[in-house]
Amino acid sequence: MAYLENKQKTCAICQQEYHYQELRDHTSFGLRDLDTRPPGMMRNMIHLMVQKCPYCGYANDDISKNMDHIEKTQLQNPVYQMTLQDESINFAIKKCILAGMLCEKKNAKKAGMMYLKAAWLADDAKKLDVAKKMRSKAIRYLENALTENENEVIRLIIVDLYRRIGMFDEAREYAMYLLDNFGMEKYKVNILNYQIALCNQEDTLDHTIPGNYQES
Repeated sequence: MAYLENKQKTCAICQQEYHYQELRDHTSFGLRDLDTRPPGMMRNMIHLMVQKCPYCGYANDDISKNMDHIEKTQLQNPVYQMTLQDESINFAIKKCILAGMLCEKKNAKKAGMMYLKAAWLADDAKKLDVAKKMRSKAIRYLENALTENENEVIRLIIVDLYRRIGMFDEAREYAMYLLDNFGMEKYKVNILNYQIALCNQEDTLDHTIPGNYQES
C-alpha cells in the first residue's frame, strides 16, 4: 500500500517554503534489481525520492535538511546553474543530477546513488545515452566512496553498473576479484556468478535474482 501527500517544507538553503509531493507509508513486493532499484510500486516512484527548491535550485532527498553541509555558493557554480537552467533535461532526471553534483565533494556515496537514480529515470524515459553517462558517473563516485568506507553492496552495484554500460570485461574481472578476495555470503556469491554469466552473454539489461539484497 502506498499513498502520496503534499507537504509544505522549508528549503534548508534559502528558507523559502513550498509544497512537495512525498511518498508516505509503503509496502513493496518483489525483488530488487541487481543495482538495488526497488520493486513494485516503488519502482515507479523514483521521481519522488529527490526534491528541488523552485526558488534557489537546491536539490536533496529531503529539501528541509542539509546533512552534507552544502553551501549556498555551490548553487552558483556555473556548471550547476547551466544544468539547472537546461530545459532539455527531463525534470525528474535533473533533480537527481543536481543532488549528485552538490554531493560530489561532500558525500561520494550519496553522489553515486543520486546518479544511479538519474540512470533509472533515464532508462524509463528511453534516454539511453543519458542513462549510460549517469551510470559512468555513478561508478566514479561509488568507487571514491569505497576509499572511505568498505561496503560490499556498493561493490556489487559497481559490477552491475559496468555490465549495464557494456563494459563486460571490467564487470567480469571485478566480479572475479570480489569472488577471489572477499569472503562474501552465499547469496552475494550467487549474484556475482550470475553477473559473470550475464557478461558472457553480453547482456546489458536489468535483472533480478532470488535472494536479492537490500540497498546499504
